[in-house]
Amino acid sequence: MEIEHSKAKALTPEEVQHLKKLKVVMAAALADGVLSEGEMAHIKSLIWADNQVTYEELRTVHETLKSLMEDELPLLYWRRN
Repeated sequence: MEIEHSKAKALTPEEVQHLKKLKVVMAAALADGVLSEGEMAHIKSLIWADNQVTYEELRTVHETLKSLMEDELPLLYWRRN
């Protein structure tokens, strides 16, 4: 997996909007402290929408998780296929 770190360039308005949407989706998913399989799939689909994972996306996920959950990890519901 290749991770881009675009520290050298400013974010476009579209990228800023994408990160805001990712943060809102993460906050809604974490509201009950549980990440369901569907919520994880939705978050992953947002991150991989352009077939790459950026530093800003990873930072947004990390910061949102940290700010909402502090030191606790969300419960993850796994299902057998």
